[in-house]
Amino acid sequence: MAKIGGNLKLFLPWVLCWLFVTANPVFASGPVHHQLKIVFEPDSLRIEVQDRVSLKTIASDCENYSFYLHGDMQLDRKEISPGWTLSNENPVVGKPPLQKIVAENNKRESCPDELVFSLSYSGVLEEPSQSKENSGVLYSGSDYFYPIHESKNSTVTFDMEISLPEPWEAVSQGKREKLSIGKGRNLVKWSSSFPTQEIFLVANRFKVFEEQYNGISLFAFLLQDEAALANRYIQTSKYYIDLYSKMLGPYPYSKFALVENSQQTGYGMPSFTLLGSRIIRFPFILHSSYPHEILHNWWGNGVFADPEDGNWSEGLTAYLADHFLLELKGKGSQYRFQEMMKYLSYVNDSNEFPIKDFTFRDSMASQAIGYGKLLMVFHMLRMELGAEDFLKGLREYYGNFKYRYAGFKDIEEIFETVSGKNLDWFFEEWIQRKGAPKIELVEASYIAAKGRYDLSIHVKQTPPNYRFKLPVAVWKEGSEQPDIQNLMMEGENHNFLVNVSGKPQALRLDPYNEVFRILNRKEIPASIGQTFGSAEAVIYLPDGAGDEISQGYRQFANFLIEKGNIKKPLLNNSKIDLPPNLGLWILGKNNEMEKTLVPHLKTLGVDLKGGGFKLNEGFFSFKEHSFVFTLPRFDNEKGTLTWLIASSKDAIPGLIRKLPHYGKYGYLVFKGDVPENIVKGIWPSTPVNLQKIFSNGNFFLPPQSPLVKFQPVGEN
Repeated sequence: MAKIGGNLKLFLPWVLCWLFVTANPVFASGPVHHQLKIVFEPDSLRIEVQDRVSLKTIASDCENYSFYLHGDMQLDRKEISPGWTLSNENPVVGKPPLQKIVAENNKRESCPDELVFSLSYSGVLEEPSQSKENSGVLYSGSDYFYPIHESKNSTVTFDMEISLPEPWEAVSQGKREKLSIGKGRNLVKWSSSFPTQEIFLVANRFKVFEEQYNGISLFAFLLQDEAALANRYIQTSKYYIDLYSKMLGPYPYSKFALVENSQQTGYGMPSFTLLGSRIIRFPFILHSSYPHEILHNWWGNGVFADPEDGNWSEGLTAYLADHFLLELKGKGSQYRFQEMMKYLSYVNDSNEFPIKDFTFRDSMASQAIGYGKLLMVFHMLRMELGAEDFLKGLREYYGNFKYRYAGFKDIEEIFETVSGKNLDWFFEEWIQRKGAPKIELVEASYIAAKGRYDLSIHVKQTPPNYRFKLPVAVWKEGSEQPDIQNLMMEGENHNFLVNVSGKPQALRLDPYNEVFRILNRKEIPASIGQTFGSAEAVIYLPDGAGDEISQGYRQFANFLIEKGNIKKPLLNNSKIDLPPNLGLWILGKNNEMEKTLVPHLKTLGVDLKGGGFKLNEGFFSFKEHSFVFTLPRFDNEKGTLTWLIASSKDAIPGLIRKLPHYGKYGYLVFKGDVPENIVKGIWPSTPVNLQKIFSNGNFFLPPQSPLVKFQPVGEN
């Protein structure tokens, strides 16, 4: 349904295909073509449409073709090819109400190569009394503003002329041609010769910015005259279109457009994206959500997800956009761990389902499966095949199924052909089954044997069992970097024997978080959200209760007390035995806890240097910066502790406001009295039950090679 000033609802093709169940659905031999002329009046939401519909027929089944149109549309005219009749039936009950239009062949013995019929209709698809403030309109296939063929997996091409009052502009797929009409109206034509799943029509008072790049028209349709903002998005579009064209194959459309929406949406349509006004002004969106929407032109809008074989497009897009862009910066392992954390947090026995049943995101659990788990499965497929065959398979898949429907079975067949491997077991394990493995290292030992060492590794998998490649990193004396081997895990218990050339110092299972698995809760690194969320917490105040900064810390303490989980008295700078299993807030520098915290932070790469802290991201002074560090409680106590050091009393109100929104991070640096976050990070996971230390050492993990080497840009 089109919305003005409300939440937009997008057409979901896999839902539509299940909406109509017919005994013998008739298939066209190609896309249905619509030649549309539309007059739209935003004030009344009245739409007048002339549509010439044509489709190639199939001689073996040429009796009738059915279409559905919005039930509130009044048919003023209908014409059809000789030998055919065109009728419309009573509206079909549902939301929206629909009317069925049937083209029937009167000469059953003959079938023309092409069926052509024309309709004129008009009506209002939304209550005109709805608020027009910051108005904008989106029509899509789910609004049935044009006749939609009931055929399974149908596609459309179109030419669409739209007349609107100035200063309104219209956006759709395909190629734009601005026509001259005058008399206070704009006339624009959009043409799409490439098959697509549905037709979109977006209208608003847009300012239009355009630039040509390598034969592609790049647009920004903005609600204000902001040339600098438009230019940032157009230049960023060039970068990611180049990146994915080199990785996967040529960009599939003649244009790409950023379209601003007054509602805070993030939608990807063929050749454009509809993003919210606030969203597009966040600097990080340019190199996070925006490339994700650009990539959807290859996956989902370039190759269509077959509704009968699962929606693979979101997981693959997340893997090659969200994951890949962090992988370029050496953060792929962290990203994969975060996705497994989400799965652990949101998926349980009551809401779990196999990937093959994913259609669209409607909850945190479905997102954890259809996006997070699936992107991990694509990563495991890359591990199974190697990066070269994985990339080759992606290119083949895109090239073979561009503008067509495809599913997991097609993915499997492509990768089997490219690699020469039978992958039935892989897709059965990870696409057809629900759940994930639980693994632990039971024991590891080694013996010297004629110039080498035989390393015995006992790994246990908690049933139900899965089959997968398990990477194992082994550090040995005389070498800074580990040897990494992939062991095939099957069944409940495995005893692996690995030969190494040097004396083992340590080993770790799945060092880069490449196997989708159920995390041990002890693996999850400490984060400020855990301290905020603790059932019971204690506040540890610094010395100097009379100075200004200490007054600020008391203000922060009062904020924590108001949250309701502070059950213990405030502590000053004195030694005291703290109860186990609680959260601990340590405020300020001048306290006894500093003597314990500073050495521990140093092992994590955070070093106290003179007047500030040195992190991997740089040196930051106490005078200008505020710091937040969250660590596990020491001495095997349960819970977390969070150390807050503010630059000044004036920074405290901003920290009170902002810190609850950084719950997943283990360390944070803010600059200034109106604190601006300049560093945020997640600690490395603690590989509980996954590692064995034979002798002390620095067990360094070198950075992994990204799927494709490309110069990373932007910040995420």
